[in-house]
Amino acid sequence: MQIPRYPTEPCLLITDAGLASLVLTAMASEQPAADNQQRTTLYPAWWTSQSDMDLRIPAIDRAVEMQADLLSLTVIRDHAGYPEEAPSRGQQSSLGVHQTRMLLDAATLAIELGIKRVLWPIQADETNETDDAAHRLDQIATAIDRALLTARLATLDAPDHGEVEVTIETPLIDLSNQQVSDLAADLNVPISSCWWIDTALPGAPEHHQRWIQQPIIASMLEHLPVSKKQTPSLNT
Repeated sequence: MQIPRYPTEPCLLITDAGLASLVLTAMASEQPAADNQQRTTLYPAWWTSQSDMDLRIPAIDRAVEMQADLLSLTVIRDHAGYPEEAPSRGQQSSLGVHQTRMLLDAATLAIELGIKRVLWPIQADETNETDDAAHRLDQIATAIDRALLTARLATLDAPDHGEVEVTIETPLIDLSNQQVSDLAADLNVPISSCWWIDTALPGAPEHHQRWIQQPIIASMLEHLPVSKKQTPSLNT
C-alpha cells in the first residue's frame, strides 16, 4: 500500500468525524508547524446520505469538536458543509449536487483564509455492497473530477483574495476499508471519537458494522465501553 503523505503546508480538512476523516485529522496533528504558522483547520461536513440530518448533525458536530480537542486542531464553527434543509424528501437535491456545493463552499472559504489546499477524505469503498471494479473506478473518477473542477471554479475568485489558487485533493479515494483501518491502527487514532460509536444514531450501526468487519478495528473497539444501545456484536 502506498501510504498517503500529509501536505507540509496548512490545509482546510473537510471532516465528517468518521474513521477516514479521523485518519487525516491524526496525520494533520503530526504536521510540523512553527509557532507563528497556521495549522490545518477542520471544516465539518457530510457528503453521503441526506436523511435524518436533524439527528446526525449534532452528533457530527460533537465528534468533530472532540477530535479537534484531542488532536489540538482548530474547527471552523460558523461554516459547515451539511445538506440544505428541504420541505420534503422529494425536494432534496441529488447527492452529487450537494457534494459540489459543499466542496465549493469549502474551497471558497479556504481562499478567503489564504489556504491553498482542501482535503476531502472521501473513499470509493464506502460500503461492501458491490465488488464491481468498474463501478468503483467510476466512483473514483467522479470524485476526482468533482474535486478538480470545483477547485477551478472557486479559483475564478482568486484575484479578490491575494491570488490564492486552491486545490481540492482526495488522498484516500482509492484506499480500501482494510487499508484505512491499517492506517488508523498505525496512527493509534482515538477511535472512540468517531460519530458512529453511538449506534443509536441513524445510520451509525451500518458504519459501526462496516468497520468492525476489519479485525484490527474490532481489536481497537473491543476495549471500549459498549452502550446497551449498541446492538452490533464485536465478535461478528
